[in-house]
Amino acid sequence: MVTGHWYYYTKTRENRPLVGPVGPRGSWVMGAFSRYGIMAACGAAEILATHMSGAALPAYAMAFHPARYDDPVCRAHLEAWGDTGQL
Repeated sequence: MVTGHWYYYTKTRENRPLVGPVGPRGSWVMGAFSRYGIMAACGAAEILATHMSGAALPAYAMAFHPARYDDPVCRAHLEAWGDTGQL
């Protein structure tokens, strides 16, 4: 018998959540909270609701947008940071 609890947490390489539109029109993501979801959930929900309503996004919203990985500057930062983006 296995005792204890086992959890799997999804995370991005730099350990920032994914919040915003993805894939087909009308599809959204809010995830990859890697053990700090309760602390980030309200702020992430506000960003997602702003995306969904079409209102003006705050300047920091792109730091969580899934399309950030399409930005060559972001990818260069990821390469320079290495794999130690833990909170």
